[in-house]
Amino acid sequence: MLLLDRREQVTTMFSLQFAYVICICGALSATSTHSLTRRQSITLWTRSNTNGLLQSALTRPAAAAGINEIGGNGNRNKKSTIPDARPLFEERLFVSPTVESVIEDVSSRISDPSLRQIFRNCLPSTLDTTVLWHRPRGADYNFPYTYIITGDIASMWLRDSTYQIHPYVPLAKDDDQLRELVLGVINTQAEMINIYPFGNAYFPLDHWNSNISLSPPDFGKDDQVFPYYNREKVFEAKYELDSLASFLYLTKYYFEETGNSDFLDNPNWENATRLVLSTMKLMQRGTLENYRADPYKFTRPTRTHTETQNLYGIGNPAMRCGLIRSFFRPSDDSTILQYLVPSNAMAVVGLYGVSYVLDSTGRFPELSEDLKVLANEVDTAIKKQAIVHHPEFGRVFAYEVDCYGSHVFMDDANFPSLLSLPKFGYVAKDDPIYINTRKYILSADWNPYYTKGKYAGVGSPHTGLQQTWHMSLCMQGMTSTDEFEIHKMLWTLRNTTANTGLMHESFYCNDPETFTRRFFAWANTVFGEFIIYLDREYPHLLQGHGPRYSRNG
Repeated sequence: MLLLDRREQVTTMFSLQFAYVICICGALSATSTHSLTRRQSITLWTRSNTNGLLQSALTRPAAAAGINEIGGNGNRNKKSTIPDARPLFEERLFVSPTVESVIEDVSSRISDPSLRQIFRNCLPSTLDTTVLWHRPRGADYNFPYTYIITGDIASMWLRDSTYQIHPYVPLAKDDDQLRELVLGVINTQAEMINIYPFGNAYFPLDHWNSNISLSPPDFGKDDQVFPYYNREKVFEAKYELDSLASFLYLTKYYFEETGNSDFLDNPNWENATRLVLSTMKLMQRGTLENYRADPYKFTRPTRTHTETQNLYGIGNPAMRCGLIRSFFRPSDDSTILQYLVPSNAMAVVGLYGVSYVLDSTGRFPELSEDLKVLANEVDTAIKKQAIVHHPEFGRVFAYEVDCYGSHVFMDDANFPSLLSLPKFGYVAKDDPIYINTRKYILSADWNPYYTKGKYAGVGSPHTGLQQTWHMSLCMQGMTSTDEFEIHKMLWTLRNTTANTGLMHESFYCNDPETFTRRFFAWANTVFGEFIIYLDREYPHLLQGHGPRYSRNG
């Protein structure tokens, strides 16, 4: 059974009204030896038609999909019951031989045929299905651009696009075309932020002349937002601190992995970084400092409180303390208390990271210093205001605080999350406060959005109670030091695709056949990254040998 979450419900109503015909122009050169866009023009179908195409892929016989086992021990000689869910080769939107080589290499070391096929489906999902438009540099274009949709929603989110391409970034070091793709995402994000820094999702940029025809969503037509925004350019105007932090993080991560700093020559990148800095500093102000002169307000007519903000759009009061306010979470749900701790932690990582880039290249020294100053302010405030006493586990990170003394104990599957803090470099896995925090967020007795059921995991208010998210299971595995826990996450993921061979947004914790979002590239790519992580750090878990030790001995 396919359930629709709230965002999917409104998007379905929106998409059923239109059949978007999208022409992709200025695609990658057909002579490229590294990557090819496979379709010069495509039709982005309505939701029902998209599911029909996907269903066609899901029902192709496994043997016809080329799942011939390699031979070896354990389950390797068995055929997978999981279908090949990738589009046909000629229908893939972007093909990278480097990524295909990684798929073949890692697959050769996965003994279980079902896990192997799920990995083969998921790692390339973003490239196969969501690179809606890409133009590399050429004689007439100084900078590459890339437009990546989420999957079943035809828009580009700053946060989602960052993590959709995350596992490809290390591979871009030695692949010119993959590097152009990732650099194109950074350049596109920069211009989107320059258009409107409080947005979370955007339409294609006008100057591309891409002939991508999209219409503003019906669900936002009655939004009351300040500052005002252009609904022809901004898909949704929810101010989420993690969106700005993700732009900084991607810049930092790309430079670290590739050594490439071409984005520094793009004036739009510099302008966006300065705008991110000024927006973050603006949102450090407490609520009463801005009273009746609020820098941002958002309300939406809705029956769901998570889709709007309290007090006529300004949110519950927060006191200035060095942290940065966020009106919405990475799930696109509204915050309860506006100092969202994981997003502030990601901001620290991104601010320090970009400062390091600038110091390493000798560019924009005064901007580098400003980034460091803000990073230090926020980091100090996290340690002072966001580390609180838990009645069971002692000193922990709260999920949200208001700096009046109130705090929220929970975590959300979408990241940045408390669970993901080591993954993105804010703390180490063995940090004592993180270990305590991990205990409460992975407890159904202490985290109200940790599911109780056969397939337990961190969920989200976005999809309601008792809905486990595949992304959180991947993150739990990548941030654990316990091989038994990692092994459990791996097999939980393997057993909960509802025989689609793909990850979903969420599923009912006692019945994976009941899930939300059939076509969610972010979750697919995170699973692919989890498998690559295991192949590097715990290869025996993929080779059928089982865990060797537990954190508890």
